Amino acid sequence: MLRDRKLRIAVDCRIESSREGTGTAVIALAKALSDSKVDDQQYTFVVHEEMQGWLAPYVYGPCEMVGIPASKLSNVKATLRWIAPLRFVWQKLRGGVAHVPVSDGYVESQMFDVVHFPTQIGYLTKLPSIYQPWDLQHLHYPQFFSNAVFDLRERYYRAFCEQASCVCVQAEWTRRDVIQRYGLPADKVVVIPWGSVFDAYKAPSQETTRGTIEKYGLPSKFFFYPAATWPHKNHEAIFRALHILKSEWGIAPHVYFTGSSMQHRAALDELAQELEVVEQLHFLGFLKPEELQAVFSAATAMVFPSKFEGFGLPILEAFQARLPVICSNATTLPEVAGDAALYFDPDSPAELATLMRKFLETPEVREGLINRGTHALSQRSMSKTAANFQALYERTAGVSRQRDHSSLESVAI
Repeated sequence: MLRDRKLRIAVDCRIESSREGTGTAVIALAKALSDSKVDDQQYTFVVHEEMQGWLAPYVYGPCEMVGIPASKLSNVKATLRWIAPLRFVWQKLRGGVAHVPVSDGYVESQMFDVVHFPTQIGYLTKLPSIYQPWDLQHLHYPQFFSNAVFDLRERYYRAFCEQASCVCVQAEWTRRDVIQRYGLPADKVVVIPWGSVFDAYKAPSQETTRGTIEKYGLPSKFFFYPAATWPHKNHEAIFRALHILKSEWGIAPHVYFTGSSMQHRAALDELAQELEVVEQLHFLGFLKPEELQAVFSAATAMVFPSKFEGFGLPILEAFQARLPVICSNATTLPEVAGDAALYFDPDSPAELATLMRKFLETPEVREGLINRGTHALSQRSMSKTAANFQALYERTAGVSRQRDHSSLESVAI
């Protein structure tokens, strides 16, 4: 019986790139579960065979990692023959061109008790599963997606949410959105907030911080935005705010950006030329964790103009680095940041310009926000996140352990 042995959980994170927010979120979860003192659960992180390096340093103790080669199965319908309960899902979805992925059989062959999909990537399986869609941005901003990508997201997300024993999101705003958009039962969708992903990394030394400042030529005052150049990340608002600051008030602050450059970067470069703010913009690309933390700690404030977030992990990273936040008031962000940020309409560069000017001309504003950010962060941690998932794994497997749960934060429903 399950209660007489360790609960075995497969955390399947076969993502194509670890350089996005979900990749760092998985790292933080792996580190937190690896440090866990719970001795009656065992976790196997499943990754692509050729991509083991990004996660390996954070997997130890009750956790292990398995690399799986790319599946050679090409006939989705043939695979469904041995997963009879899922045929009804296939019948509902087969009318379109985007087939829903089906398990390659690994998790079933290893007889795991629960499969946890901590990113949007998943597949159909007969095992009890936890699915994390993170956000339904495609339904709010379809113009940011090609028809093919929209179709893939919609088919996959709906299928994985339908089959899941539990759908997990990171904020109450997202929970309401998933329930409303997909018509899921309210008790099927739970909220487990993340802590700062910096919990997984060693803090940079003073030498590393100094070296990073010198390497990238960071000035004594600058604004910072860590985000890949996806359209919804709204870099444009910062560019237009800089133009307002320069043309109306004669202020020309510098802004440093980290994260991958996506296709939308070309349009942003054209806009920067048009607004004559090119010399104030600095794209550093994807940084190593110690360098990223050093940039956080050296900045004057983080500007976060995103139009849509399922959670907003960089806000907690800023709080941990004692960096004040100027933040969009969109979607989940006020829920995450609370009173520890200054807010603006993501469609109003003028509001953002006013707040940036306030930071530059009123230094005392920083200290109050830093203190409130520290307090907000004290309410969250990756150890609490891990404890909540441990409780959710038991619930999903249908077991109840006889142990003290007083230290576990309850899973929000």
